[in-house]
Amino acid sequence: MMRSSHKDEPIAKSESAVDMKSPTSMDLIYASADELQRLYQSKVVSPVDVARATLDAVDRWNPIVNAYCYLDRALTLQEAAESEARWMAGAARGPLDGIPYGVKDLLLVRGLPTGYGSSAAKMADAAQDDAPSVARMREAGAVLIGKTTTSEFGWKGTADSPLTGVTRNIWDFSLTSGGSSGGAATALAAGMGTLQIGTDGGGSTRIPASFCGITGMKASFGGVPAWPAGPMLTLSNVGPMARSVADLKGLLSVMMQADPRDWNSVPLPRHVRAPVRTLQGLRIGLHLDEQCSPEVRGIIQAAADKLQEQGAHIVPTELPLAGAKELITAHWEAGTAWLVNQVSAAQRPLVDEGLRQVASKGEKNSLPDYYQALIGRQKLGEAMLRHFAQFDLVLTPTVPILPFEAGREAPSDAASQNWLDWNPYTYPFNLTRQPAISLPAGISASGLPVGLQLVGGLYQDEWLVDVAQLVEDCLQVRRPRF
Repeated sequence: MMRSSHKDEPIAKSESAVDMKSPTSMDLIYASADELQRLYQSKVVSPVDVARATLDAVDRWNPIVNAYCYLDRALTLQEAAESEARWMAGAARGPLDGIPYGVKDLLLVRGLPTGYGSSAAKMADAAQDDAPSVARMREAGAVLIGKTTTSEFGWKGTADSPLTGVTRNIWDFSLTSGGSSGGAATALAAGMGTLQIGTDGGGSTRIPASFCGITGMKASFGGVPAWPAGPMLTLSNVGPMARSVADLKGLLSVMMQADPRDWNSVPLPRHVRAPVRTLQGLRIGLHLDEQCSPEVRGIIQAAADKLQEQGAHIVPTELPLAGAKELITAHWEAGTAWLVNQVSAAQRPLVDEGLRQVASKGEKNSLPDYYQALIGRQKLGEAMLRHFAQFDLVLTPTVPILPFEAGREAPSDAASQNWLDWNPYTYPFNLTRQPAISLPAGISASGLPVGLQLVGGLYQDEWLVDVAQLVEDCLQVRRPRF
């Protein structure tokens, strides 16, 4: 098995992990946004230095893992130079000025093409507009590194596509990064950008976060403005991804700013809870079932035990997930049928065969059946709302298995090759619209990351992120530099 070499280092606590006097290139590409901001303020390091170090990491790793599908080095260095000038003049736009980031290639970036992971539908012409999250990052002065790989239109739980090929896991090149925001996740793990913007229609930020040992979030639906609307409509979300919860929190605060183009956007202020500063007394429901592999189960249980040692009340529970797979399937098939029908008949043979098969099933479903799925989703949301009334939040595995062979949609020995069958814990919360975040829970015996998922009530996003930061501090999962 081909494995990348790396040096394990503990997650940094409040003190800086970077030598503020003479940081190395490795220090810079793995520095947090807060650490970079301090370096810029002290004028020890320039955003241009960080951009160059990040591009060097891209040169080293991208030919192997295939995380970025579009780069514009001149643009990256230009934006970094503009940020440097602002910092030198004492006119930085905020904490993300000069911070390198990437954008999943399902989202519009003004001046760049949009591939969608599709040989049939890629747009060679440059986009005329920014997606809302990209617009907010541009306003904040962040430095764009490039666009990251995805499965075609983000339709499955890996990041492989007919347009860009196979995306691999930096922890082990023979394994998948997960997806569909897999390019973003492996880029973060490899130091190819401090922040990433992904999308999540069934777990697409959280699955690769688990497989790549980073943090990914799906906010409450409508919490992060999105435009144009995703093909899965109210299942689709734009989500922040980062190496730490603190960095994700800073990115989320920028992404959640209003944008008038999103018809579904929920205006501020939203439902908020008092800030949480300790795990003491939190009532956390723990959902572990027979779908979870023994090793992943053991790691999640050990993480829950550590939280209990810090004063959290861990209560075993069984979430009301009966029928959730059938509901997501009905919605997914309908969305893919519409999506594939937007591709011309001449180009349709170029569409991913798996996507065409799902679309074909969707075309055969009746309108009454689809409406029944809408009613079923309503009932699931109501049942979950009642269930969550018992807890402050719920903890589950993010994914019940370890990363599997790259280039496949499921493990080779799995009874089913449907990605929904090896991923039962993320998509229910796309259906219920609740915020959910994945962060590292531990490392397997074979040296691979395992993620846990924290799920909160609707519009409790900021509160949930604060809890996630406490959980991260408690678990102290080792984070490698590659």
